Amino acid sequence: MLALIKREYDYAIRICAYLAGRPTQKPVSVSLIAKALAITRPITTKVVHKLIKKGVIGSVQGRYGGIYLLKDGNELSILDILKAMDYDSTLNECLLNPAICPLVSACKIHLFFLEQEQRLLEEFNKKKIAEFAIHDGDLLTVTQQPTQTSNTV
Repeated sequence: MLALIKREYDYAIRICAYLAGRPTQKPVSVSLIAKALAITRPITTKVVHKLIKKGVIGSVQGRYGGIYLLKDGNELSILDILKAMDYDSTLNECLLNPAICPLVSACKIHLFFLEQEQRLLEEFNKKKIAEFAIHDGDLLTVTQQPTQTSNTV
């Protein structure tokens, strides 16, 4: 099954959510982000480069460098991040190319998919990354949960 939201898109959203959860706009190293979010460094670097290129995040080079959000987290939408990652998914092929179906003009199914896609994009646009901010304390809670052990007799 194909996913509507690819892993790379998910990682981009998580990276931006982590940056939105930082107490200051001070740059954060890519290595720290990769480790905190359990994403490999090469994948983190790939996603970060795309987000920099598209103007979602900024970067500072050097020993104390790193990345930071260019917009306030209350202004940056999930849709902004998805578009920066070249999000191009659609619910149905007929929405991309109505010419593939001779029934499009009278098709209730086409209209249904069109309405659902518009709703989804509106929701992506309404949701701001600040609502999903990830704080270091949140991550500690996840990583410090006790592992389950099995006591078999």
